[in-house]
Amino acid sequence: MRTRHSLYSMAHRVSTTPSLCSLVDIDLSTSDDLPCEIMTIILASNSPRRQELLARITSDFVVIPSGAKEVEAGPARDRVLLSSRAKAHAVAQPRVEDIVLGADTVVVLDEHVLGKPVSRNDAADMLRLLSGRAHSVLTGVTLWDAARDIERSACVETTVRFRAMTEEEIDWYLDGDEYSDKAGAYGIQGRAAVFIESITGEYTNVMGLPLCELGRLLREMGVIF
Repeated sequence: MRTRHSLYSMAHRVSTTPSLCSLVDIDLSTSDDLPCEIMTIILASNSPRRQELLARITSDFVVIPSGAKEVEAGPARDRVLLSSRAKAHAVAQPRVEDIVLGADTVVVLDEHVLGKPVSRNDAADMLRLLSGRAHSVLTGVTLWDAARDIERSACVETTVRFRAMTEEEIDWYLDGDEYSDKAGAYGIQGRAAVFIESITGEYTNVMGLPLCELGRLLREMGVIF
């Protein structure tokens, strides 16, 4: 990995340090203004899927789950962007050499946001709504360089089309217990793959972390792969 900011070598580890949310203004400085130094990434998420995806491009990250609450009002794009930003800034006392990564994902159907189901019945209702239709998956991503108060954010959209599902198929999917912690009650990387006719956009975005866009944002922050 060639870097302007080098990600130093370490196995990623998990911290459960609690944190409070503190939002700051965005500085739109360019990466050319940033000097070379050693840094790592703090992933402000306890999501196993985001950890798995980030590990595909680097092992140089630390997991510190964010204590920030997700925004639950307003347009979907605003919600995921504000939530990702809150998560990044909520990490307590990041080391000055680190970049903090926050992300938030929602499923949108007919301009209605489908969050994580609260029960099996709720999950079944969501899957019935998605059956035979196309929907959008939106992920907000924020990178925050705490030392310089420099931030980059983006919202990525992927369109996913489900084939029609029978009640028996919905029950079969729910029996796998994959739905409980996933927006829209499904995970594209699991059993739900048998229902998906097509996707338009980043596949990893549907899993919760759009790696193509993340790579672009990291380059803007001075990290060159």
